[in-house]
Amino acid sequence: MNIDSNYPSPSGIRDWLPDKASLKRKIESIVISEFKKWGYREVIPGTLEYEEYILRGLGEEEKKQLFRFFGRDGLVHVLRPDMTTPIARMAAAQLTNELLPVRLFYSGNVFRYEKIQAGRYREFHQTGVELIGADTTYADAEILILAGQIMEAIGVKDFKIGIGQIQLMNLILKSYGLSARDSLELRNAIALKDYVSADGILKRCGIIGVKSELLKSLSPIYTMKDFERIFNQLRVEESGETTARLQEVFLILKEAGLKNKVFIDLGITRDFDYYTGMVFEIYSRSLGFPICGGGRYNNLLENFGFKCPAIGFALGLERIMLCLKDMGNALTNEKNKYLLGGDSFQRLLKEAAKLRASGYEVEIDVANRSLSELRDYAKKRNFQLVEIADGGVET
Repeated sequence: MNIDSNYPSPSGIRDWLPDKASLKRKIESIVISEFKKWGYREVIPGTLEYEEYILRGLGEEEKKQLFRFFGRDGLVHVLRPDMTTPIARMAAAQLTNELLPVRLFYSGNVFRYEKIQAGRYREFHQTGVELIGADTTYADAEILILAGQIMEAIGVKDFKIGIGQIQLMNLILKSYGLSARDSLELRNAIALKDYVSADGILKRCGIIGVKSELLKSLSPIYTMKDFERIFNQLRVEESGETTARLQEVFLILKEAGLKNKVFIDLGITRDFDYYTGMVFEIYSRSLGFPICGGGRYNNLLENFGFKCPAIGFALGLERIMLCLKDMGNALTNEKNKYLLGGDSFQRLLKEAAKLRASGYEVEIDVANRSLSELRDYAKKRNFQLVEIADGGVET
């Protein structure tokens, strides 16, 4: 290995210097505070997992992104690629006797060997919730409303929530008589809004004209009224309960003040194969990719022997930071910070303690700098300089 004099991190891994680390923690703190207000309790799954267990929550594409290595026990270990599967394992192993529903939140790094691009790294921070043990429209609505309130709390005012439905999309594709392979290819093309590829797949399957246009129009649909109009033309069997539930969720969101924040997009499928019902993504105009996403995964815990429904979401903190930077959000502003200097270190400690007790950030000069040097340092660091002299305090 050639040693680079700049000492870089591995590809896709980032170092966090003080200013960005501080902003990241500030966002995390706001988000966690909201989670707690809704009754969610923190869990901290391990960074390492046995590959055998993690594979129970992954599709073929996600399996290719794992960081794998052999442990000294001879078993294959992986760095967790998300938080939901480890928490599902944890819940099945240790929380089966808990009163349901169980509300859990988490905050930590995950690892995927992905193609590096804006907002996508190989180590990134996810903060999110899992609502385990409730399969109702109220549970679906709670997750969506909480996600919306998080956006408001951190200052992403222009957010939009796109809502999909995995089960409904599968029923639609089934009604078209497509093979499993063609269904998967078409679903992926619609998810990417790649209508050229979608046209090619539909023509190959002999689906043209009105039926082809109706299918492509399912991503996105901006209102429930539009959805009902298009969906009624598709005449999909066995879809009544699923569509009724989606409509009920929309009514609850309307009452919660989110009417103008949500739209339907059946092209949303999410990255992981464990999703079974409603899924969603949150977008901001300032970015071209989701900043939050999640959905219902009613079968994942059963893969660990615990038959129990669940729903959740995760926010990407790095993506949130990109969004706030583009918006010039006020979260980056900090309150007063103080730099204390003077001859008596004991006096400095006492004055610093008073300020810290009031919630201020305080630095004490420990480098024996002159007054002019302290002024220069305070200016560069945006500190308010306070000189502590024997005769009192001078600002």
